[in-house]
Amino acid sequence: MKKLLSLFTVFAVVALCSCSAIQIGPKGEGEYVVSESLVPYNEVDMASMKKEGILEAQKKAVEMVAGVFVSASTTVDHSQVVQNEIISKSNGFIRKYHVMQDYRKGDFWYTKIKAMVLVTEISDVIKKSEESSLVKKTNIMISSRELINDEVSLNQDCKQAIYKTLRNAPYYLMNGDNLSQNNIDDPTGLMDKARYNGARFIFIADVNAAPLNVLGSVITPFKTYRASVNMRVYSTKNYGIVATASSQQSGLDPIESIAAQKAISAACEQAAKEIMDPLQSAVNSAKEYSLRVTDVNSIERLKTLQDILRDLREIEDFNLVKYNNSNADFVIHANIKTSDELAAKIIRQYSANFNVNGVTTKAIVLKLM
Repeated sequence: MKKLLSLFTVFAVVALCSCSAIQIGPKGEGEYVVSESLVPYNEVDMASMKKEGILEAQKKAVEMVAGVFVSASTTVDHSQVVQNEIISKSNGFIRKYHVMQDYRKGDFWYTKIKAMVLVTEISDVIKKSEESSLVKKTNIMISSRELINDEVSLNQDCKQAIYKTLRNAPYYLMNGDNLSQNNIDDPTGLMDKARYNGARFIFIADVNAAPLNVLGSVITPFKTYRASVNMRVYSTKNYGIVATASSQQSGLDPIESIAAQKAISAACEQAAKEIMDPLQSAVNSAKEYSLRVTDVNSIERLKTLQDILRDLREIEDFNLVKYNNSNADFVIHANIKTSDELAAKIIRQYSANFNVNGVTTKAIVLKLM
């Protein structure tokens, strides 16, 4: 009997040690994610080095999942919340893990783990961030070509004037490229890049400032510059122009460069003000639909689903509002008249990926194959 009790005690201890080794943490719906890390090799303290490698790999796994949810929310900036509430507390979002590989790799220690990441908990944190955001913001990229006396200026005075004009509007402004003549003539590549970076619209401003010759013989210490700007706003989805404006304004200052800066800023600010109303109309033109996709089953398939939604030009923006039990719920804004048309568009382009489970006036339910 004593032998049996001793054996039972040994098995119990082994079982407890096993549970400790796989690090079972908080309960919740999880998804398995494979992640890797490299940390500096430390032969003096191998145990600490290995622990650091595991923690870094866990962090990478959580970052991977959080990144999926962030990129699936195109009208709210989650960067601060993700850093403060998720990445800095990454081990709290790992339910269990096991080390698949670890070995020395040059001057580093390589670790590869398979971790169950608490997807629902991460989704809830990001959802809470969305609910606390009083205004959902449309992503807009600002790009410009700025010339003074036909020479390229990198001061970005026009961009700053546009930022100033739009700063209180419900837009998230993204810094775009300094443009060339080729970009002005054919902005297709710019729009593709802006769309890839999550922008729904892109400003393209072309401004040139030159000295203004004042008639008469009055001698003055002031320099006068005149700036002319042509400004267009494109939809990155369908390449259509949603707003245009042009303006000419003067700048006066004893310092020539500041006179040019004043002229550019005034011209671009005036043009941006003229664009605000048609831009807001374009933002509001899309209709809102609910989309549920069932049988998503994994983070990789959720990423594939997002790529499909991002690729459809009729969809202006989308937000993942819930992911639970392998079902993904989105709110979608699309330039399509009815939910039937939207469902048909998705199926027509991606018939191998979906089955239609149901369509109502404002809602679509698809099954991911």
